[in-house]
Amino acid sequence: MSHATTNTVQVDARGFVCPSSLLVALRELNKHKEGLQCGDIRLVFLIDNHESTNRICEAVKSMGYTFEVKDVRNGYSVDVFKARSMKDGFL
Repeated sequence: MSHATTNTVQVDARGFVCPSSLLVALRELNKHKEGLQCGDIRLVFLIDNHESTNRICEAVKSMGYTFEVKDVRNGYSVDVFKARSMKDGFL
C-alpha cells in the first residue's frame, strides 16, 4: 500500500472529545481529500479518547477510506489512507 511518494500528515487530536475530535478529523479529511483519493497522502490522527476513536473510524469507513487503529503511548493512532479497490488489486 505504501508508495515512495506518500506523504504522512499527522493530526494531534489528543485532549479533544466528541464531537470536537470528530470535527477536527472531518476537516482534515476534507482538506486532504484529493491527496487521499489518489494515494499521495496518508493521514495519521493521534487520539486519547476511545469513543472519539470509534466515531472517527465510523466516519472514515463511511467515506470509503481504509484505516488502521494502533495502540500508542497514551492513546491511539488512526492511520487513514486510500480506499482499496478492484482497480488496485484489492477487494
